[in-house]
Amino acid sequence: MTDVAVPAAANAFASIKAPEEIVHEWAVALRSAMASRNATNVADFFQRDGVARDLLALAWEFRNAVGREEIAGLLTAPGSTPPVSLEVRAGNSATFAEEGGQVSLTSFLQFRTGHGGGLGHVKLVREEDGAWRAANFVLALDSIDTHPERHLDARPAGKTHGPVQDRLSWSEGLDRDFESHDPAVLILGAGHNGLMLAARLRALGVPALVVEQNERVGDNWRKRYSSLALHTPLASDHLPYLPFPSTWPRFTPKDKLGDFLESYATLLDLPVWAGTNVEATEFDAAAGRWNVDVRRADGSARRVSPRHLVFATGMNAAPNLPCLPGQDEFRGMVIHAVDYRGHAEWRGKRAVVVGSGVSGHDIAQDLAEHGVDVTMIQRSGTFVMNTSTFHAVMHANHVGGTYSTEEADLVNAATPFGALPAHGPKHVELVKAMDRELLDGLVEAGFELSDGPSGQGVLGLIFGQNATGYYYNAGASELIIDGTIKLRHGSVEGLTATGVVLDGGQSIEADLVVFATGYRGAPTVVREVLGDNIADRVGEFAMVGEDREYGRLWRRSGVDQLWFMVSLAIGDGRFYSKLLALQLAAMEAGTMPLTDPNG
Repeated sequence: MTDVAVPAAANAFASIKAPEEIVHEWAVALRSAMASRNATNVADFFQRDGVARDLLALAWEFRNAVGREEIAGLLTAPGSTPPVSLEVRAGNSATFAEEGGQVSLTSFLQFRTGHGGGLGHVKLVREEDGAWRAANFVLALDSIDTHPERHLDARPAGKTHGPVQDRLSWSEGLDRDFESHDPAVLILGAGHNGLMLAARLRALGVPALVVEQNERVGDNWRKRYSSLALHTPLASDHLPYLPFPSTWPRFTPKDKLGDFLESYATLLDLPVWAGTNVEATEFDAAAGRWNVDVRRADGSARRVSPRHLVFATGMNAAPNLPCLPGQDEFRGMVIHAVDYRGHAEWRGKRAVVVGSGVSGHDIAQDLAEHGVDVTMIQRSGTFVMNTSTFHAVMHANHVGGTYSTEEADLVNAATPFGALPAHGPKHVELVKAMDRELLDGLVEAGFELSDGPSGQGVLGLIFGQNATGYYYNAGASELIIDGTIKLRHGSVEGLTATGVVLDGGQSIEADLVVFATGYRGAPTVVREVLGDNIADRVGEFAMVGEDREYGRLWRRSGVDQLWFMVSLAIGDGRFYSKLLALQLAAMEAGTMPLTDPNG
């Protein structure tokens, strides 16, 4: 046995067993306990407040549990099938850590089921009785035997060498127009979510078509305000099979992202019909297929009949733009943030930006940096942190250098969405310590800060309330502190010929008024495309439910063969696109039931 460098408190135990051996014995024993359906034995493998998450590994569902009794019930439930094997991932080195005198051990796992294989991650903590128990445990399906992923060593040949009668060229074999057959999956929307799912399905050999109403792939980014760039770290934003080049900017500008998405679709041979609108949809229960009538860019009509229909149209629907008294009298321009195209025509003029979230800050900064007299209207408190702090606190697993992108995704997935707000107060504490100077400056400037619901910061806002009200500072905060961006508090009650009127009668002169006031939710799009009956059945699919999972995202939606590939960020889309693609492939293979047995 090789020597292992471990924290001092672990020396006594580590001198007996290597860390990989500890994890191996724990995993093998847990699998045996699960197979015996002994809930009492299973519970003893977890800490009292442990967390476990099962992502299609033990059942065709996303499930989680908090607390050892709940975990034991999850892992021994009649609908839960124990893995055939559970062990330390090949080539993995288990890692010791020590915090506050407590020794922990983390390791990646691999498992096999009767229909595929997957990956896992566990954090074990050595308790006072000397036993190692799991604080976090996650298993996620990664492959199914019927549809091996065609990449790396299993990639397509491109051209078969040797004589082939009636050989088709690569392009001829793609059938982008689906002239000979219908796709198994129709994806509405060619943003990053729709394209990532299409790429996953192509790698699994499942025919999928993407339709996009914009003229070009990537226009959903190109048409947004000129200063827009991703706030997330590059390490969190890679797309599957085609990561960004090593020369790529750290913060991706919106036009560059649009061009990358267009290239992504081309290079990965993804069939995309751009400039295409959906005109009618219906589900043919007898045939088990959707009938979707579309109008293509050349004006031609086409009916597409896939087994599965996927909405990948984003979290946001139509913009929230209020209708205000006096709006017809205003001699300037009133727009929503989605229609802001940049500062060029406003230099030397006056602008009011209504809203103090991400878009409001970005637009106010863009205007202020280009000679526009800008006033921001703040209606309620905003949670603020520097972008560098956002990366360090909320993207630590991706930017820390310890994990690959895929490994960081899995570690993050160990905590169910509904359990994330509980970690919020610790995040808020870290943010306040790291950004104290900035936050003090904002308060002194009159900016109203918020700690989020119950002091949970961004995690409470996003995963507790499905709300915004935060800003990752990329420079606007400094302009507020030095007075370049003026600040007023209140709500816009109306407009005059020359400006806006706030509650209380305050008035502000303006040539441009930008409402950065958010959007109607994603269910609005479903209602417009599929009608009230299906929309009512699906409900608020993009909110975290009582089971701590997003209600209808990436899994069964409550309507058979209808799916939602929607995510807050590219990283979530990258991870969950694979899980959705595996479900679709398993249904095509007959491994996963086409209809919901619980529905």
